[in-house]
Amino acid sequence: MKKKATAFVICIFLLVALFIVYIFSELYTESDMTSNTEKVITDAEKFEKEYEDINSKLTDTGKTIRPINIDSNNPIEYTTEDKLVEKINNRESFIVYFGFADCPWCRSVIQEFLDTSKEYAIEKIYYLDVKDIRDKYELNDSHELIKTKEGTEGYYELIKKLSNVLDDYEPLTYVNSKGKTKKVAINEKRIYAPNFVLVENGEAVIKVTGIPDTMTDPYIELDDNLKEFQKSEFSKIFSAFNKGVVTTTCGDTIC
Repeated sequence: MKKKATAFVICIFLLVALFIVYIFSELYTESDMTSNTEKVITDAEKFEKEYEDINSKLTDTGKTIRPINIDSNNPIEYTTEDKLVEKINNRESFIVYFGFADCPWCRSVIQEFLDTSKEYAIEKIYYLDVKDIRDKYELNDSHELIKTKEGTEGYYELIKKLSNVLDDYEPLTYVNSKGKTKKVAINEKRIYAPNFVLVENGEAVIKVTGIPDTMTDPYIELDDNLKEFQKSEFSKIFSAFNKGVVTTTCGDTIC
């Protein structure tokens, strides 16, 4: 009888132990699933964090990075140069923002750009960080043009696809022995930051920057006149996108 009783107690103990292990296993699984869910962030939240994390920090030149507030419920979706080329080849229509987080010119316009997009109920804006995908030129000691950095293959393909709205690569300058400033042309298009481009049915039709020619310092305080100019420029893209209007453009103005 004692052996049977002992065996019974052992069985009960094992059952209780297994039950406890099962409970803890379920709790761990649920906790792990919750943890994994919390790690997933949207592109909109990623963009907000990327741009706000450097608010008011100092640049290498001692400038204070403009603080901006990005709505976490923004229409930004990250993309790559190759994906954009594919969309163009598929004759899709979309809006794309070319820039990067610590670009002072980008930070002077991005908030108004996103605010205006809400007024036009824009659901998606593609974002391509161009900081590290572009080529770079310099002048050597003989004032000859040399390429110091290659752009990505996708970048050069985008240049071809968007060339009708892109600006020329600004010439490099040097001062000659007579004290005169000379320019050396690069003869290439460039995707500057910021560039906001509307593509309709695979064709680039509008490109704006939101920056007036009179603005020469990206760190200045934005007054009402500047904000109104920005809103007017961005409205060109959004209204055309919503209407599906295909127009020809000359630089930042519609011909």
